[in-house]
Amino acid sequence: MTTRFDVVCFGEILWDFFEAEARGDQPMARTFRCELGGSPANVAAGLARLGARTAVAGAVGRDRLGRALRRLLDAEGVSTDFVINLPNRTGMTFVVPGPNGEPEFIPYRHAGADLAMTAAHVTPAMGQATWGVVGSSSLLTPALAQATARFVEMVRAGDGLLFVDLNVRAHLWLNQDQMRTTIADLLTHADVVKASEADLLALAGTQIEHWLDRHRQKATWILTHGARGADAFGECGRIAVPAQHADLVDATGAGDAFVAGVLAVLIAAGARPATDRWADPRLWTRALEAGHLMGARAVGCVGAITGLTNLDRVRALISAPGPS
Repeated sequence: MTTRFDVVCFGEILWDFFEAEARGDQPMARTFRCELGGSPANVAAGLARLGARTAVAGAVGRDRLGRALRRLLDAEGVSTDFVINLPNRTGMTFVVPGPNGEPEFIPYRHAGADLAMTAAHVTPAMGQATWGVVGSSSLLTPALAQATARFVEMVRAGDGLLFVDLNVRAHLWLNQDQMRTTIADLLTHADVVKASEADLLALAGTQIEHWLDRHRQKATWILTHGARGADAFGECGRIAVPAQHADLVDATGAGDAFVAGVLAVLIAAGARPATDRWADPRLWTRALEAGHLMGARAVGCVGAITGLTNLDRVRALISAPGPS
């Protein structure tokens, strides 16, 4: 019997390498520590820590780095049933923090396993989830975009919902026009879209409101504004929730943790579009509050999921009585 998950996250599974010593006046340090990386893997791990049944669908290499990632995900309670082993090398990214905690990413993923996944690797079992999660980094090549489209098709065939975390990394795209066109096509399938100001700037430049009017479709949108909070608009109307105070150490994975918090509330509520529960602003207020709490925990430590501990306040929001 095929397992049905709360969430299956599709896309890159990587190692993030962080500086482990002060670099002084050098461009980079010489000692690094590795932590789980790749937005889908981070979201899946964050949800697992909140008690959700999660899996990640992606590819790693048949190497030590790939085996270690599998073992780490297993230890986090994330199913690796849909992790494909390919002859390509496992992807990795060096993360160099700036003076304000915002990271600079230096990827070493060319011809890596995470970019080599194709539609042939995507199975119907991957779509057996209440929610599928995808981001724009799984659209970087035509073959990978086809694999993403196949995953979306499988989620829909399994009566699942689609959460799109834009998470735009414009520097990874060779053609900016293709980036905008491919991402716009993905948005037509979304039930929820999460976007940061940086995402919208990369896609729309100075025409953000006009771009949103063109691409809102039927989805509920969540716009994040860093320390200024986040707002959601859609069937719930428009609501805004301020951010939680956080002592910023490393911003890597803050958006991924936010997504995990939001989804955990939506899963617990059993909410679906075009229902009274989905349209209730109280549901989305709780979801954004949980997202902010998770994001605040994430930025307090180096690494995307290292700080996701002591999550009782988030669990309280998840388990709070929801709208009837």
